[in-house]
Amino acid sequence: MVSRLSEITGKEVFTEDGAHVGSVDDVVIDPETGKVTGILIGNVEESFWKRVGVDKSKGINVPYRAVKSVGDIVILKNIVYSARAAAP
Repeated sequence: MVSRLSEITGKEVFTEDGAHVGSVDDVVIDPETGKVTGILIGNVEESFWKRVGVDKSKGINVPYRAVKSVGDIVILKNIVYSARAAAP
């Protein structure tokens, strides 16, 4: 369990089916409510970009509602579908 936001930075990120996505670069917080609204994922695997059919980018801003769990690693739910939907 993560008790401080700083503890999530650097954790490896995987999809529900075990595909490695990258690592957490930062946490996005709504300044008005103080709630976590997303995570920024960097060092994204090239194989992940190919899998979702999106041109390679520097990183991903994932809404926190797409995070299934945070522990030793971060697990995302349905990230493939979300990334495809966001593609131009």
